Parts: sequence; C-alpha cells; structure tokens
Amino acid sequence: MIELLIDDTAIELIRKELVKENAFAMRIFIGGGGCCKHFEIIPVKKALSGDITFMRGGIRILLEKEIVQNSSDIRIKYDEHKGLLIDLT
Repeated sequence: MIELLIDDTAIELIRKELVKENAFAMRIFIGGGGCCKHFEIIPVKKALSGDITFMRGGIRILLEKEIVQNSSDIRIKYDEHKGLLIDLT
C-alpha cells in the first residue's frame, strides 16, 4: 500500500487554500504532455473516477490512479523558496 506523508506546513497551506476556494479536496495529477509532464495540484469540488482518497491532518488529498500505481511513497513538503514539493519513490 502506498504511503502519503505531508509535513505540517504543507497541511496548513493546503487547508487555507481549500477554505479560500470552498473546495472538497486537493487533487494531485499528472499534467502536461510529451516530454514535459509534471505534477499539478488543484483544489476540487469532487473526486474523479479512479482517484484514490487520503485523509491527512484533517484535509482530503485525491491522487490520480496512475500516480498511486507507479509509486510506493509520496512526500509533500513546503519549501519557503520553492513552494509545495512533491517527491515520489
């Protein structure tokens, strides 16, 4: 089973954004195309078919199925210079 780890600062940042956007959850998915794929994270009002739901620190995180199938651990942390960072292993 995949493990999702989020640091406290990232949880607070996500919580504030969810309240601001009146959103149900934060969704992480693969965006872009070709050789320039990247992770995107956006507030959403509902899950999409196939999304995997995690609850951490009182917030709901939705992960695209493809990410979960190809990772064993996901770490989300906040860096004051770079913003939210998403690392997969």
